[in-house]
Amino acid sequence: MSNLLNFKTIIVAASLIALVANPAAAQSTANSQLQSSSAKHHFSVSEVSAILAEFAINSALAPYDGNGSATLLAQTSGDAKFVVSLFGCENPADGSQCTGAVIYTATSNAGIAYDDINRFNASTNVTIAVNVAERNIILFGRQLFFAGGVGRDNFKYITELFLRDMQNFMDARVAAGTSVSLNVAPAAAGKTDNVAGSGDTITFGAKPVSIGGAADHALSAAIANTWQVSFAPPGALTHE
Repeated sequence: MSNLLNFKTIIVAASLIALVANPAAAQSTANSQLQSSSAKHHFSVSEVSAILAEFAINSALAPYDGNGSATLLAQTSGDAKFVVSLFGCENPADGSQCTGAVIYTATSNAGIAYDDINRFNASTNVTIAVNVAERNIILFGRQLFFAGGVGRDNFKYITELFLRDMQNFMDARVAAGTSVSLNVAPAAAGKTDNVAGSGDTITFGAKPVSIGGAADHALSAAIANTWQVSFAPPGALTHE
C-alpha cells in the first residue's frame, strides 16, 4: 500500500469517526460540497493552482514519483506549508483531469494532548486531525471526491475553511503557550534548511529522513509550520 493510500485511509477513517460523533456537523460539511451551477467532475493542477493564487498562495507541482497522484506543494504568504494531492488523474505526471483531492498539512505533536485534538475535531469546519505518533506529528486533512460534480466555488470554499481551521489551531496553540516546532533529534536540526520557497518555486525536502511519498511531504510541512506561520490569507476570510 502506497504512502498516499495509507494517508488517505487515515483521513477516511477519521472522517467516519467524525460522522458518528457529530452527524449534524458532518451533514453540514457534506452539503457544502453539493454541486453548483458550474459543477465539475474533474479538476487539474492548473485549476487548483489558480484557486490557491486567489488566496495569494504560491504553489508548485512536485516532480512525479510514480505513485499515481499529482502533488501540489503550497505556501501561504505567512510561510505556512500544506499539500494538495490530486488522485485518479488522467495523467498523474502533469496532474490533468483528476477525480479527487486530499488537502493536508502537519505540525509537531509536541506538547499537544489527545484532548486538544479531540476538541479541534469537535469544532472544526472541514478538517480532520489525526495523531501519527511514530512520526511525532499531527496530520490535518480534508478529502474531496469530484464524482457527481463539485463547483469551483465549492472547492475554493472548502480550501478556505481548511485554512481557517488550521489558523484556529495555530492560534489556540499560541494562546496556550504551546510551541508547535518539530524537534526530532539534534542531528535533524539542519532539516529546516531543506524546506525552501523562492518566488513561485517551492520545495519540501526533509532529505535526512527517508520515509517517502505523502509522509515525507507531511514531515517537511511539520518542520516548516512553527507557531510563527500564518495559514490565513491576507485580509478577512469571506465566509462566517
